[in-house]
Amino acid sequence: GKRMDLVRVDPPLLTALMASGTREKRRHVPLSTIPKRMQQAVLAIEDQSFYSHVGINPFRTAGVAISNVFGSGRPTGGSTITQQLARMFFLADEFNEELQTNTWSYGRKFKEALMSLVLERRASKEEILELYLNDVYLGQRGTFPIPGVAEAARLFFGKDVTNLSLSEAALIAGVIQNPGGRPPF
Repeated sequence: GKRMDLVRVDPPLLTALMASGTREKRRHVPLSTIPKRMQQAVLAIEDQSFYSHVGINPFRTAGVAISNVFGSGRPTGGSTITQQLARMFFLADEFNEELQTNTWSYGRKFKEALMSLVLERRASKEEILELYLNDVYLGQRGTFPIPGVAEAARLFFGKDVTNLSLSEAALIAGVIQNPGGRPPF
């Protein structure tokens, strides 16, 4: 309730606030500065056939479809990194609504698959992986979301992403599947 004449804000925080309008700290790092062990850890957990598929993995999709038809409960995923990137950039509102209402849309999954096919034709695998590693959601620290492996390295371990050990890279990669349920704090 007290009026302030002067407020000082850390420059990186100010930039983040001005850029997106949300409380978010974000550092984009080139793929060349993200260690291979970090890249490999994410690929091993999220999409082992990343370099051999065209944006969707038909074998994984068929397996997930069979599991969803004959399984019980909420349908399982099976999205490639490219599909996850398409969801993050273009279908985030629909996906977040599904999460809040505990529903699942085949229409959104179809759009996600189509967008990933287009994305794979327009961007290189390296560009897709770089975007994904810089934008993947890795939980919350207080009221701030943790976007990308570089920010996660800083917050989880107090290190630059280039200095992560193999076990630290594996931990960050493991958080991707359930960032709310597996915070390393």
